[in-house]
Amino acid sequence: MLWELGLAAATVVFAGCALPRADRFIPPPPRAVVAAAEPSPPAALQEDGQRIVKKMATAYDAVEDYQAEVDTVFFAADGSFTTQKSWYTFRKPHWIRLDFVSPHPGMVMIYPDRNGKVLMRPQGLLSIFTFHLDLDDPLLENPAAQRLNQTDLGLLIENIRHSVTEQRRGPLSISEDNDTIRIKVLADDHFRKGVETRYEFLISKELWLPVAVDESTAAGVQERKIFFRNLRTNINVPEGQFR
Repeated sequence: MLWELGLAAATVVFAGCALPRADRFIPPPPRAVVAAAEPSPPAALQEDGQRIVKKMATAYDAVEDYQAEVDTVFFAADGSFTTQKSWYTFRKPHWIRLDFVSPHPGMVMIYPDRNGKVLMRPQGLLSIFTFHLDLDDPLLENPAAQRLNQTDLGLLIENIRHSVTEQRRGPLSISEDNDTIRIKVLADDHFRKGVETRYEFLISKELWLPVAVDESTAAGVQERKIFFRNLRTNINVPEGQFR
């Protein structure tokens, strides 16, 4: 039925946002690639990583709601890419709203609805229709295996903690400049079992929250980049935005 209404049949979900996939681009299924064993980083470096994660968790504890313009660049095996944009709004305990900018401007998704499902309202003339989808509905499938309820910054921070501790599978590096901290690590993929991913997390020193994620295969082939732009916290988002 949704195909007949002209909706996209799948979505690409960011580390912080879910966006509809362009119909012309269907990425190949992920392959489990395991890198050769690498030496553990110095204990002081591991402690630095855990300290940074703890500081992010403390900052997030003080956040009641936030909004960001989320851009993702998703790379195909041949080097081509698609860029997708959405406004992502979050209010604790776990309300999510997506207002799509491209490639489906005007589409809205809200989670959860009164029955714990994803409310989807298409754009344009189809906006008179409303759909209520399960989190694992085939229309919401994506190569990252990340569901809509797994997209907020709180979960991302927790996943970063796992990546620099018990799920680390390779080198860990930490660098910084005046405004940001950059963490690079090979770790278990956050959402795909049996897959290892090279992550690069960019953290704002002003907000002490993640503002970008770069993901590559264990072999170093880039898969996607995610940017959280114009991130604003504690802006008093009304509950009605999620109804």
